[in-house]
Amino acid sequence: MARRTVSAGMLTVLALVLTGCGAEPAGGEKDDARPGRSAAPEGAPAAFRLDHVGDRDGQLTDLAALGPDDLWASGYDEKNGEATAGYLLRDTGEGWRRLPLPDALAGLPYPPRLDAAGPGTLWATGTTAEQNGTPVIARYEDGRWSTVTPPPDGHLLDLVAFGPDDVTLLQDPHLPDQDDGAGNITSDDRSQVAHFDGTRWTTTLLPSAAAALDGTSGDDLWAVGHRSKGPGIGGEGQEMTQTAAHHFDGTRWKTVDTPLRRFPDPVPPEAGAALGTVLAVAPDEVYAYGRHSFNHGEVEDEPDDEELRLRWDGKRWRDLPGAEGACGTRPPLLVDGDRGTLHENLWYQAADGPCYKVKRPELPTGGEVRKGARQGLALAEVAVVPGTDRIVGVGHIAVMQSGNPFSRPVTVHATR
Repeated sequence: MARRTVSAGMLTVLALVLTGCGAEPAGGEKDDARPGRSAAPEGAPAAFRLDHVGDRDGQLTDLAALGPDDLWASGYDEKNGEATAGYLLRDTGEGWRRLPLPDALAGLPYPPRLDAAGPGTLWATGTTAEQNGTPVIARYEDGRWSTVTPPPDGHLLDLVAFGPDDVTLLQDPHLPDQDDGAGNITSDDRSQVAHFDGTRWTTTLLPSAAAALDGTSGDDLWAVGHRSKGPGIGGEGQEMTQTAAHHFDGTRWKTVDTPLRRFPDPVPPEAGAALGTVLAVAPDEVYAYGRHSFNHGEVEDEPDDEELRLRWDGKRWRDLPGAEGACGTRPPLLVDGDRGTLHENLWYQAADGPCYKVKRPELPTGGEVRKGARQGLALAEVAVVPGTDRIVGVGHIAVMQSGNPFSRPVTVHATR
């Protein structure tokens, strides 16, 4: 379950691809011949292929694989670059077909995120449009939709499910500002986790802010983000935040130390470190990714931002050694067990091989796609289909061409 929340930030990244910023040609010998590209090692995916292409502008934003013949995707239509109607896709072994959103989710500003909660059970969640919007949860089980009362308060940040009666949410509970007694007002950015046992919610306030949640079971969960108090914060060094990791062992949540970050003197303005992604493979193999950055443009001699890549080995968090080429600078889409890691823009780091680029599909030339058009595939979510060697992804292909640029929602697959 490689969870990376499709947020407003992710939609912004996808929008940049749609307008041509950062897009790369899809496939083709020119793309294949770039320095650093290697052939796929045996057992690793070599190419993605198109399964479904939508017949109108839009994007797919999330994916849940409930079983070999039960795949779900969510997405939205576009008109003049603006999102319009949200919808679902489902593939029960006979191809993808479009379905309407359940009534509870039909009025939300973004398509729902999707999470498999065991075979035959799907959770679809979103947040209402008003300020400090509240979660909305719909559950598909036994062939029908029902609603689940969400935990009190809190914007939904992430979710991990291990069964219908073992679901945990990560939330921003919108806590009021704090007064330190000396007239200094600071924001309280602590996050909240809420566990659903099939009947009721149990909530716990974390010591600091978290942005991502994952785990190997309901008794082995990680929430990662940043903290603004404690070692390495303020004073000499002037770092405003440090990375933070919290672990749940089935009984309680506990903060676990992570490596401290500090830019060399002179430390640039508003420097800080935070984690934004966590991927749990096993109790003694967990990966977290983030960034150490600052407020650019205020000093002339600026250091480089630092890409953070951490690994939990069962005893402590350590920095991962630098990965080769593009695999060391792009965040992961999927950790494929002990086989390797798929990164954004479809760079794959095989466990026992080089960093290489998985070949990407493109729409055939003709009709709307003019000769010479540039195409960019952006995947929002990728998953291994349970019980198979298929990797499925959802996203969109942006076609950049004069006069009629457009975007089509697509599903793709690769075989390991």
